[in-house]
Amino acid sequence: MTPPNPIPGPAETGSPLERRYRRLLRAYPRHYQAERGEEIVATYLDLADPTRRWPSPHDALDLLGAGFRERLRGYGALGLADSFPLAATAALNTLIAFAVFLLLQVELNDSRITGLDPVGPFQTLGAVAWLGWLLVGVTATTLPGPWVRLAAAGGLLLTIALPPVAALTGQPRPPLFVLLPAIALGLATLALPTHPSGVGRSLPLLAAGFGILVSVSFAAGEHGGNWFTSYRSTPEILAMAGGLMLALSLIIGLGRALRADDTGLWATLLLATPAGLFAADQLSQAIAGSRGGAPTPTAFAATTGAVVLAGVALLAAAIAGQAARHRTVRQRAVGSTCPTCGHRTDATARM
Repeated sequence: MTPPNPIPGPAETGSPLERRYRRLLRAYPRHYQAERGEEIVATYLDLADPTRRWPSPHDALDLLGAGFRERLRGYGALGLADSFPLAATAALNTLIAFAVFLLLQVELNDSRITGLDPVGPFQTLGAVAWLGWLLVGVTATTLPGPWVRLAAAGGLLLTIALPPVAALTGQPRPPLFVLLPAIALGLATLALPTHPSGVGRSLPLLAAGFGILVSVSFAAGEHGGNWFTSYRSTPEILAMAGGLMLALSLIIGLGRALRADDTGLWATLLLATPAGLFAADQLSQAIAGSRGGAPTPTAFAATTGAVVLAGVALLAAAIAGQAARHRTVRQRAVGSTCPTCGHRTDATARM
């Protein structure tokens, strides 16, 4: 006998738009999908244009983000979700200071000193990306939040595009030890707050001023020399910049932790990988040595991969530790009883 066809589940029925909304629901924990899934899908379908076949990008990101937050809630790690705007703000302002310094110290330098064929008034195509991040800073200071995220996405795309464009045009570009941390920070900026505070809007100007100050200080310290006039002379400075970024975020995180706010410490964990990438060139040389003043491509790739894996492992360990602590607290609450009557406490009964 031919077995009867199975009854299709909700994910296989309905319109194409409904099915795609249900697929996005997989971002939520299973129990939440079972309890609230129908209500969520119905709400999105009511608000969507009936002629649509695909969820809008806004709806897709909204569902995925909410599902991510719900999973973190189950781990007792909501502070991680709340830390993304803080980490993004730190990343953007680091990029602005970084861009100003490299524009003044390297890109606008005399081509006779750098030995490169200039790209217009600049030394490499990298100037396009650094100017793009300065534009993001201007946007963050003057325009509403949604425009900032759009500008940040543009700055990130410009940075990512530099290696293939340089390969196609034959024009020089910044080395990977400069571009990789910039890309990592650029990814973080995609979570910039949509409603920044007045202080947040003023930070890009302060970051640009800091970049100018550092460049002027180096120029004065050189006394007419050419110490930091090319990208190959900046690995130590980049490593120091990554360490400074991480130290400042840790100080802010500890200050917030004193007020029972762990978002700053989570933000520090998120920034640990970009900070490590700033030092990848120096770490490669320290571990595997150098050839012609630079690490071998293999050593640099291995070091970069190790830094990324270490950053991911550190974040995963922190989430696992928080989840274990959260489970312990819940178990203690469930097992607690009133010392007078022997019944569960009100807080336990509500869990």
